[in-house]
Amino acid sequence: MDVSPAFREAAEDYFTLLNKQYPEKASIALVGDRYRLTKDERMILFRGITSHAKSLSRRSKLSPSPRLPEIHIDGYNVLFTLLNYRLGKLLFIGNDGYLRDAGGTHGRLTHGELFLEMAKDFFSHLSTLGFQRVQVYLDSPVSHSALHAEEIRDLIRKSGLEGDCTLWDSADYRLKRASAPCIASSDTAIIDALPGPFFDAARSFLEERYKPKFLDLSSWFTP
Repeated sequence: MDVSPAFREAAEDYFTLLNKQYPEKASIALVGDRYRLTKDERMILFRGITSHAKSLSRRSKLSPSPRLPEIHIDGYNVLFTLLNYRLGKLLFIGNDGYLRDAGGTHGRLTHGELFLEMAKDFFSHLSTLGFQRVQVYLDSPVSHSALHAEEIRDLIRKSGLEGDCTLWDSADYRLKRASAPCIASSDTAIIDALPGPFFDAARSFLEERYKPKFLDLSSWFTP
């Protein structure tokens, strides 16, 4: 998907409103209606643009190449991003520097074989980066999460990594309370709640494997 010619101007207006502390939803409605943005373009604004202060804070926690032996992973957050890329959905880099997609899974997983293929390659990628142990957190309400946890444990082992995959009512809640040396997630609630460091593992894998050119909102605004 390509954004409309008016999207950059809309993004700049939305960014200005956030910096003036206008509410997000009302600002998206105002800007979206003015520039006749599509549903996906409005979602990019919502998920991809935050205020100047928040973007600086989140960027300060982002580590491009953490030299740590262990990483804790927001499982569905990362793996759904990879799956959505392979399904041809729009991915973009927010103005805070993190890779995100325009959403659309809502707790449902389709294309199970492709999901596992991407997960297999992803854990192999983490092994090549020098990580030795991974801890993956999955949301148990997601359909077939127990099976996914079992399959991911097997993929971790086959990738030569140590670690586990565990189920939680809320992976976000558990991650925010874990003593994690490094976290892989683009979830803003987790990023804002913890000191970091964060590793954009989905972006690292996709850029190494597929060499994509993502819409990069971080290049549109002065950090």
